[in-house]
Amino acid sequence: MKIKYFNQKQSVRRLSIAILILGLIPYHVLAETSVVRDIETPVQKAIHTRQKSQEIQDKWEAEQAKLVAVYEQLKTENERLTAAQKSLSKEAERQDKVNKAMTDENLEALRIQNEMAPFLQGVTARMENLLNRDAPFLRQERTNRLARLHIIFDDPEISVSEKFRKTMEALFVEAEYGNTIEVYQERIIMDNTDVLGNIFRLGRVSLFFLSLDRTRAGVFNIADNQWELLDNDHVSAIAGAVDMAAKHRPLEVISLPVGRLALSQGGNHE
Repeated sequence: MKIKYFNQKQSVRRLSIAILILGLIPYHVLAETSVVRDIETPVQKAIHTRQKSQEIQDKWEAEQAKLVAVYEQLKTENERLTAAQKSLSKEAERQDKVNKAMTDENLEALRIQNEMAPFLQGVTARMENLLNRDAPFLRQERTNRLARLHIIFDDPEISVSEKFRKTMEALFVEAEYGNTIEVYQERIIMDNTDVLGNIFRLGRVSLFFLSLDRTRAGVFNIADNQWELLDNDHVSAIAGAVDMAAKHRPLEVISLPVGRLALSQGGNHE
């Protein structure tokens, strides 16, 4: 009980001291302290808080504007990439079709190539057979042409298309012999005699011979594969044919052992 009484006594003493101190402080000082505590401090805190909030909001709005700009840019880029993807998809489909077409063409070309080689060899063999059975005109030239074809066929570096072109060229030349006439000099064996004279080729129909002194004439017999001497009655006609083929005289109708022959400008005949 004494302790409790002592505490109460101390509390009363402290309160008395506080009242005494307050009584000594001027009133206007207490009023200013109250204004600072009750008004200015909360206002300053509110202003500071508002400023902080505004700074945060401004920062967020700036960040938001950046994000919106990035979003719009990414959206535009996405639209561009989507359009590019569609375009590339169409291009890929087109390329697939082109690749398929090229693959089919390559397979077809390979098939043709495999079939072309024996075909060309067969054409060349037929030309050789024709040369052996044909009248002996320009034999060396034609033999050399076929020999060059064989060299081309044996060269693996030469394409099939080039081999085909060369074969067709040789074939067209052989075919053209049937539509032309010509005169050239050559030595032949006729009547067991080696004779130099003019050879008149009438397409692929006949070969005629005229000696240089124009005293003898002959014709090549394909069936017997030899030259035969003609009667002197045909010398004049064959000499005329030689002159017309060499363009030494005007064209006219003449009679040869094969029938009537009409020569016209350019080498056409009937």
